[in-house]
Amino acid sequence: MANYSGDPKERAELAKLAAQILQEPLRIRLLSNRVHQLLLDDLKQQKERAGRNYEGRL
Repeated sequence: MANYSGDPKERAELAKLAAQILQEPLRIRLLSNRVHQLLLDDLKQQKERAGRNYEGRL
């Protein structure tokens, strides 16, 4: 989505894909689980980076 241009054709394709996914509860759960895992991984990486930034400064 970082390259999302807002083009009406692209928007229509995204809306179609979203509608398909919403019709399948298993796909919603799988997508939600994947997003959750990516967020957890990102938080862990941020904490690790922050910890390294403060090592030895106290």
